[in-house]
Amino acid sequence: MTASPGRARRLRAAALALLLAAAHAPLLGACAAQASQLEQGRALRTGKPPYDEFFEAARALREESLRAEELAGAARVELARALGLDPRAAGDAALVDEAARARAAELRASGVALHVDLVPEARLVRGGRALGAEDRSLIEAVEACLKSSLAASKKLGELSKRAAELEKKRAELAAESTEALADDPRYREVKRELEAAERVLAESGALADRHAGKASKLVLDLVLAIDAGAGAVPARRSAASRAPARPAAAGAKAPSRRGGSAGAAPKPPPQPPRGGDDFDP
Repeated sequence: MTASPGRARRLRAAALALLLAAAHAPLLGACAAQASQLEQGRALRTGKPPYDEFFEAARALREESLRAEELAGAARVELARALGLDPRAAGDAALVDEAARARAAELRASGVALHVDLVPEARLVRGGRALGAEDRSLIEAVEACLKSSLAASKKLGELSKRAAELEKKRAELAAESTEALADDPRYREVKRELEAAERVLAESGALADRHAGKASKLVLDLVLAIDAGAGAVPARRSAASRAPARPAAAGAKAPSRRGGSAGAAPKPPPQPPRGGDDFDP
């Protein structure tokens, strides 16, 4: 009994698929084996202090960089909650900034004067009317957000510097490894880990830089939101508090200078002689 043409084609296709899978299995296994320990969150142990210390420092840096987003975003989550927003909306920077700006405008309109000081430490300076419990909670949350965002930006900036320093150390170890590990049976493994470390350090530094910038931007956005128009209210009040000048009566003459005639124009002050060394203010 012969197989139908359709069934024969299916059998040939299945056989071909099995052959291809068998041919590529060693290649796929080799690719999987090439994944470095460092990229998997582990530090290679060689028994040689310079290399072991480097791999451990690179592993720790990678772990810290993976928490960079959480570190930079924690302050915005607390601020979103204080503004009455869903904490899940904290990732929408524009929404949080707009809510902070609107709330600051409401406080100013109700007689609360607000101003941000960043040195010697971040704080929210307030004045005017007494604060209610809700207003006080909001202001405390904004002040805490400023402080934690500045701290996060500083910490992540230091993380980026550490990544650059470790990359210099990695390059030195890689250059020395051919001679230092010439007789070491793990030379190839160390070399592979050092090559992987270059990628890990570059990615970690870029991640730290990106989230340090986000933390700094949050501080700037809050300063702009809170200080926007802060100087306009005192200016309007001081202008309104001044008594308007009374217009001069029609036909009234300007008061005469003592010792001069009633309609005489004042004489210009004497000018110093030109061409000398006298100072001309």
